[in-house]
Amino acid sequence: MKGLYAVSAVILTAGILTACGQGAEEESGTGGENTEVQSIGVKPDMPDNPESGTEVELAASVTQGDEAVTDADEVRFEIWKDGAKENSEEILSENREENRYSIPYTFEEEGVYHVTSHVTARDMHNMPTTKVTVGDAETESGNSEENADTGGQEQLGVTVQSQDITVGQPSDVSVKVQHEGEALTGADVTFDLQTPQGGSAVQLETEESGTGVYTGTHIFEAAGEYTLTVHAQTEDGLNEHAETVVTAAEYSSE
Repeated sequence: MKGLYAVSAVILTAGILTACGQGAEEESGTGGENTEVQSIGVKPDMPDNPESGTEVELAASVTQGDEAVTDADEVRFEIWKDGAKENSEEILSENREENRYSIPYTFEEEGVYHVTSHVTARDMHNMPTTKVTVGDAETESGNSEENADTGGQEQLGVTVQSQDITVGQPSDVSVKVQHEGEALTGADVTFDLQTPQGGSAVQLETEESGTGVYTGTHIFEAAGEYTLTVHAQTEDGLNEHAETVVTAAEYSSE
C-alpha cells in the first residue's frame, strides 16, 4: 500500500509540474505575440544657414521609443550638393555624447546641400534626409528663402522592419514610415527596389499593414543588399521619398 501511495504522489506531482509549465508557456507565448518591437527614431540636428568655409557640426540623436540609443552600430552622414548626388561623400561618426552622434564638417561653397543621416542600430536602419542652405544660395527650384520654407529639419524617415528575406521565396518587405517624427498613416506608398547588380528598379505596390507600416511582396532572385527607395504621397500634398537598404539571404535549413 505504501508503494501505491508513493507512485500516486509522483504522478500527481508530475501532473502539477506539467500544468504549471504549460501555463507559463502559454503566458509567455501570449506576451510574445503582443510584444511589438519599436523602430528606431532619428532626429537630425543640422546648422541653420551656415556660412561657407566655416566648420560646423552635423548631428543626429537616436531613440527607440522613450529609450536613448547609445549603442548604435554605425552612424554615417552622407552629404551632397543639390543636383550632384553622384558626387556625395560619406563620413563615419566617431563622436558620441549619450545618444547624439556627430561629425565636424565644412561646406566649402555656397549652395543647397542634402545630408542623409544613415543610422544602423539594433538590427534596424533609418536614414532621414535634411536640406541645408549654405550662404545666400539659389537652386533651380527657386531661391533659398523659398526652399527654407519647404526644406524642414526632418523630412521622411524610414525603418525596415522585415527580418527574414530569403532568395527565391515570396518575401514581405515592411517599412515603417515617419514624417517629422510621427507615423505617416493613410499615405500612398510605393517601393522601388534596386538590385545589387544594378539595372532597372522594380516597383512594388504596398498596403498599410500597421500604423505607418507599409508592406509589399517580392521574390528576390539574388542574395545581397538592395537599395530600397520609399515614395510617399498624401492628399495633403506631401510628396517625398527616402532611401534605405534591405538584405536578402540564401535559404538556410539551420
